[in-house]
Amino acid sequence: MSPTRNAVLRRALREQTSAIHERLHHHDGFHAVQRGNIDLKGYSDLLKRLYGFYLAYEAAAQTAPERSDWLRRDLASLSSPDQAWQAIPLCDHMPMFDTPERRLGALYVVEGSTLGGRAMALRLDQVCGVGVAEGRRFFQGRGGGTGEAWSGILKRLDEGDDDETTHVAVIEAALETFACFERWMAGWRTASND
Repeated sequence: MSPTRNAVLRRALREQTSAIHERLHHHDGFHAVQRGNIDLKGYSDLLKRLYGFYLAYEAAAQTAPERSDWLRRDLASLSSPDQAWQAIPLCDHMPMFDTPERRLGALYVVEGSTLGGRAMALRLDQVCGVGVAEGRRFFQGRGGGTGEAWSGILKRLDEGDDDETTHVAVIEAALETFACFERWMAGWRTASND
């Protein structure tokens, strides 16, 4: 295992996902949260769309329902009735995460998204209330453990197989996950079933 080759993998992931990552920074829903001017309905619609993605992602990746649980709690705190969750559409074009390499590529995207989420959580006072933690759990991610979780992903990338096949699988899964997320989130304004 060569640290140099795995550094190449991390650099390739960063470079090949940078364009879509940048586009998502300008997504109108996320941008409204960043500016601190999203209203309650818009925020609820955004959370519902995220819920539809993460519930499908967790099933496809066979992971615990962590992020979807955070989103459920946020929606509940915004007075979204329990029965409304069953009506939220689920992402129906999730990539396959059928190998450890593909799961790692997807996790690079999912865990990396929590890094910017913490800053966004601070901008939700208009919707959630000043100093109120409820309603922003998803964007708070792992709180103080966010950096540690991200370091764990980077360590897994560094310690993984350094062959070309592995690198291609990780990068392809990351790109597919980002693309799926971007397509799905484009419909965030239609997520409301109220």
